[in-house]
Order: sequence, then C-alpha cells, then structure tokens
Amino acid sequence: MAIETSLSKLQNQVDKLQKENTKLRDLLNAQKEKNKNLQKQIKYMEKTMEEKITKAIEKFSYELIKENEMLKKENEHLKQILNHDSNNSGIPTSKTPIGKEKRIPNSREKSDKLKGGQLGHKKTKLEKFKDEEITDTYIHSLENNKCSCGGELVLTSTRRKDEFDIQIRLMKIKHEFGEYICNHCHKKISIPIPDNLKEENQYGTKAQALAISLLNEGCVSFHRTKELISGFTGGEMNMSEGYISKLQKRCYEKLDKFDNELHKEILKQKVINWDDTVITINGKQSCLRFYGTEKLAYYKAHEKKDKDGLDKDNILKTLSKDTVVVHDHNKVNYNDDYEYTNAECCVHLMRDLKELNENLKRDWIEKLMTLLTTTNQKRKEYIKQSIMYFDQEVSDKVIKEYDEIIKEAEEINKKDFNKYHGNDEKNLIKRLIEYKENYLLWVLRFDVPFSNNLSERSLRSSKTKMKVSGQFANISNAEYYARIKSYIETCKRNGYNSHTAIEKLLSDTPYTIEDMKKD
Repeated sequence: MAIETSLSKLQNQVDKLQKENTKLRDLLNAQKEKNKNLQKQIKYMEKTMEEKITKAIEKFSYELIKENEMLKKENEHLKQILNHDSNNSGIPTSKTPIGKEKRIPNSREKSDKLKGGQLGHKKTKLEKFKDEEITDTYIHSLENNKCSCGGELVLTSTRRKDEFDIQIRLMKIKHEFGEYICNHCHKKISIPIPDNLKEENQYGTKAQALAISLLNEGCVSFHRTKELISGFTGGEMNMSEGYISKLQKRCYEKLDKFDNELHKEILKQKVINWDDTVITINGKQSCLRFYGTEKLAYYKAHEKKDKDGLDKDNILKTLSKDTVVVHDHNKVNYNDDYEYTNAECCVHLMRDLKELNENLKRDWIEKLMTLLTTTNQKRKEYIKQSIMYFDQEVSDKVIKEYDEIIKEAEEINKKDFNKYHGNDEKNLIKRLIEYKENYLLWVLRFDVPFSNNLSERSLRSSKTKMKVSGQFANISNAEYYARIKSYIETCKRNGYNSHTAIEKLLSDTPYTIEDMKKD
C-alpha cells in the first residue's frame, strides 16, 4: 500500500510537471510569436521611418531648391533694374548713378568706317589771310645778328605764318548831342537822346548782349555771368547781378510781340512736336514745355506739370483735327477737350520694347522691333528719292504684320505668364492695340516723324541750365528764360547767329517771323 501511494504521488508530480511543461512550452511559443511580431513591427517601423525621413529630406530639399530658384530670379530681376538706363528705358542720362558708365542714346546708323577723317577726305583748315585782311603784323628777328663764326647775318627772306585770334577791347564811348539856336527866331533845337542813353553812363548793347548770351545760350548763372564779364574785361566791367536780372526782364518784355507772332505761327503748322521736362523753381519741381518744328521753337514755363498749364499755353486746345501732334505717349493728349490727331513716338516705344525683351526674351518683341526699324529705313530711302508715301500694298503689309505680331504676343503672354514682368508685357500689348493707329501714322504719312526726338533735343539745353545754374529763383525768371529761349532757338533754326539776334533785340530791331519767312 505504501509503494502504491508513493507511485501515485510520483505520478501526480509527473502529470503536474508535464502540465507545467506544456504550459511553459505554450508560453514560450506565444513569446516567440510575440517576438516575431515585434521583429516585424520593428522592420516595418524602420522601413516607414526611412521612407518618412527620405520624403522629409526630399521635401525640404525641394523647398530649398525652389527658394533658391526664386532668389536667383529675384536677383536677376534686381540686376536688370540696376541695368536700366537711358538706352532701354525713359531714365534720363542725368540720373546715371555714380560709378556707372553713362550711355547716351545715339540714333546714328553704324558703319564700318574708322573714326576720324576718311581716306580721300579733303582736309579742312584755316586759309591764309589776304593782305587787306591783316590787322596786326609781328616781325620776328634775331637779337644778335652775328653768326657763331663771327660773320654778320644778312636777311635774305622771311617765312610767313598767320594767326587768327581774338581780343576783347573795352570801349569807353562819349556821345555828344548838339543843341542849336536859330539866329533869326532864336528857337532852340536839340538832337534827341535815345532811350538806351538816358543815364549819365550805361552799358552798351554789345556788353548787354554778351550777358544775355552767357545767361541763356551759355546756361551760366547770374553770379558766374558777372564773374566772366569781369574776367573778360580785366576787372573793369562789373555788372551787378541785379542789373543782369533786370536786363533779362527787359529782353522778355521786348519779345512780347515776337512771342505772339510765334504762337500764331505754331498754330498754323500741320505737324507739331511737343514734350516737357522737369526744371527746378525755388527748390520745387516744375515744368518747361516745348512746342515746335524744325524751324520754330516755342517754350513755356509752369510751376506745375498739369493740364491747366497746357490749356494756359493755348495751343493744344486750339488745334483742329487736321493737325498732328507728336509726343511721348502723354495720356493727357487724348483728353476729350482736344481735337487734333495724335502721333506716338516710336523711339520711346523701342526703348520700352528693349527693356521688356531684356527681362523676358520674347520672339514677338524682336519681330516688332525689326518691323519698325526696317520700315523706317525703307521710308528714309523713299524720302531721299523724293517719294513721299508708300504704295498701299506696302503700308497694308506693314499693318498686317503688326497685327499678326500683336496676336502672337497676346497668346504668349497668356500661355507663359511671367511672375515679375507678365503684367508689364500685358500692359504694353494692350497699349500697342489701343494706340495702333497713333504708333503707325508715320507709315501712312511721311510728313509725320518716326520719333519725337526733335522735342528731346530742344529741351536738352534746359537740363544743362539746371546743372550749371541749379534752379530758377521764381516762376517769373523761368518765364523770362522760356521766352528768350524761344526767340534765340527760332533764330538759330532759321540760320541767324544767336548773339547777333540778341544784339538786334537790345537795339529794338529784333528778327521777326516775317523776316524768317522771307529768307
């Protein structure tokens, strides 16, 4: 019994141990499965993490590349802005930054010729004076007429060289006006004294003309005019700045009739150029305006650049629809108050096209610039041959090609809109469509110029005036300058010497518009 009991206990222990073993084996298998799952999870997480890191790096890199590209484009855009000058935009040459090369727009056609005198070109030089022209003679001789050998030197001939020089000679003139009495009736008769000799002593017309020439033609300030005249005369003639200022006003008043005649003559022209530029009056930006032709130059000064000033000039609002006015796309010209026909300056258009092309590199811009330049060149050749219009077939072809280029431009702008310059391109295209007839009027009428360069050239000297003189003290001084400049420039355009014209003005015998018509 005891043995059975022991075996029974041992069997129970074995069963118990087997159960525990089975249980542990199940736990082990479960742990292995769990471990297997954990390993799968780790591998998945590693793979996912790697993908996420890769994607994050790719995204970050893409953003950096994108930002870098944007910065490159912005940098290029800023460089292009810095490169804007008078050659590819409306920036005047006077505003060229310090250290940057000043580029002066030049419309002359390039050639293969070398600079300077051309082969076979006749040399231009001063000719020998005629004997009756000689005013002074200087004989150059040796101080010692002994030769180094001890012999005496005998003059056998002379060599002649002429010299053309100038000397300012002060003239201190005394005028005596006789006073008479009749020996019969004892009536007293005196020779009248002219208005220019009313004072005990006064400056003559030649001295006055020099001051006015320096002030208006030389673009010299009042103070420098005084200094120069003093220097020319060895310090003997010292005009005060106040006197020079009064002299300027006197010339302005003497030109009242000429100004009215010039105004009327401008209104008779079939084609007029006009433009304005900024001048400084008492520290404020103001306006000097030009109206004219190759023969006429009419200037007006205003404190403000606005339509009121244009209307005060009484030119644009007076012109009929038969008159053509050439300008630089001044929007005020298209005001309903004005009836004349507008013609746009194509040189300014070319600058706008060139600026846009430097930023965008468009084929349509190159095509339009080529069309304008080649057509203008053809027109010049026609004019040289005294042919004053294109055949309708030629002009129709130009207009058709213009339309095709603008259509192409619209499509390109929509398809490839540029972030920085897309709106500039769109606005320029819109302008080319809206003002097509005004931009192409020169194709149909050869009396209408291709550009408004005449106005720019006419206003250029006023910029020099501002650089040298600084500013006008008040609007009156600016008006004096404008009227005197109108007289001087118109005289020059009709072949008269400006200084002579001023002398005649101060002698109360100025050139008139009728004089110029006769010549």
